[in-house]
Amino acid sequence: MKISENALLELLNEQDLTFCTSKFTPSQLAHLYVSSALLIEVMSFIKEQLWLQDKLDQDLDIKTTYEKFISPFFLNELKEIVFLQEFLIKSGSGNISNVLKNAKTIEKNILKLIKTRSKDDMKSFLIESLKEMKSHFLSEEKFKEAQDQSLGYQGLRLYRTFDRLDDIFNLNYSLDLNMDIDRVTKERLYQGSGVGVQSGYSTILLALHRIEAEVGSTVIDLGSGYGRVGLVCSLLRPDINFIGYEYVPHRVDISNIACKALGLDEKLDFKVQDLSLKSFKIPDADYYYLYDPFSEETYKYILDQIIEISTRKKVTIVTKGNARGWLSDIAKKYAWPKAVYIDESNLCIFSSL
Repeated sequence: MKISENALLELLNEQDLTFCTSKFTPSQLAHLYVSSALLIEVMSFIKEQLWLQDKLDQDLDIKTTYEKFISPFFLNELKEIVFLQEFLIKSGSGNISNVLKNAKTIEKNILKLIKTRSKDDMKSFLIESLKEMKSHFLSEEKFKEAQDQSLGYQGLRLYRTFDRLDDIFNLNYSLDLNMDIDRVTKERLYQGSGVGVQSGYSTILLALHRIEAEVGSTVIDLGSGYGRVGLVCSLLRPDINFIGYEYVPHRVDISNIACKALGLDEKLDFKVQDLSLKSFKIPDADYYYLYDPFSEETYKYILDQIIEISTRKKVTIVTKGNARGWLSDIAKKYAWPKAVYIDESNLCIFSSL
């Protein structure tokens, strides 16, 4: 068992949920953070599933023990935290809320602690956390693929599980709350949306895993929000160049502050840009990321430029929402390869010839 797994079990069994700050490496803290964040999601999932089991028991006039109820989940949905199986069984159904509360406290304490460490430690913590998160997201994706899609996915969902990692980047979404909304300029979609403008960590990590960007390649994020995509990509792939364009200035400022704080500014840059302006021309890149950020008119303008670039070089477009339909038509027209669908078909990856 990993040191971090032992530490989590010790913390969950103690009344005092603090621990010695000096004995854990950034990597161990990362494993501890991911496990505690995962446990928060797990306990919410178990609470919901237990309610459904109790309803079924009432209908069938039977009584399912907590151990019999929870054990099968460790073969599938919860196999990534099998080290907690004995603890969770012993805790019993009556202790779910308390375990959930303690897991939240542990997660909060870890994030607070790592922010007191050096820049190098924070960077190592983020990299190791993202690597482990990707492993969990890939397992979730594989598990979903094995399910009968016609029945819908009913398992553990990790989409928002690790959102508090934003605390380390200091992504202050509250600035969107009081911003002046431009009702005239075309690119006003998602102004004031806060965290809603961000791609989920699962989306980013699954996309980065699937595109397998070559060393030295360039990625451009068209509508970069608070910079999550660029920050994650640059941490895990410091060998690629990344440019993010965003309409809202304070989002770009926050993105660049996080970038510089982590020493990522050599290969990562965020720029303020209204992408609907005819004076703006999209630079050549190998990969374009569009998380459904535009009005239809701007989409047409942007996609026309990307098509023109694709006549000179191979390009890959990662997108979702409305752009998926438009790009499907484009792919058919220009005989591009069939799109790849990931993240429960939420995200599409198109490549030109």
